[in-house]
Amino acid sequence: MSFPLIQNFLRSQTGLLAGLVLALAPVAARSQGFPPESPEHQALTLASPFLGDEAFSLRQDYWRGKISPSTGRAVKLQFFKRNVYQLFFGATPADLPPKSKLVLHIYNAGNEEVAKVEGEPGATAVALEFNNTLATGVYLVLMRIEAPPGPFAAAEVPSVMFYGWK
Repeated sequence: MSFPLIQNFLRSQTGLLAGLVLALAPVAARSQGFPPESPEHQALTLASPFLGDEAFSLRQDYWRGKISPSTGRAVKLQFFKRNVYQLFFGATPADLPPKSKLVLHIYNAGNEEVAKVEGEPGATAVALEFNNTLATGVYLVLMRIEAPPGPFAAAEVPSVMFYGWK
């Protein structure tokens, strides 16, 4: 079975990122809680207003890994037309370089940026709302950390990204 749209999308993204990592971990541990210094706690704190909404579904899997200011990470997600998506990107406060910013981008199959959010300097989590009025398809979500020059600019920061939809 061939998926030309996905294959073309994959080929078009090779120049965008050197690495593509998708590590999924079950959110089952969420019921036991996460320590306040964890990236999960940072992201889920932003997600908490949505969790009480019966129309909102938080995906049970999430991306978890390390990001440095010199390299971003990307995941490919399928977004359906007419859904409103909430993405929550969090980082470990102790490992985040001072005055750095968390940034989320969403690119469509045509390699066009369709949504972006940039956190405040020093914020340990950022949320992005994406109202998909475009088309059902595979989108690229790029996570980045922008840090000022200095000794912390190469640090790897434990990070997570949760997402859900309505």
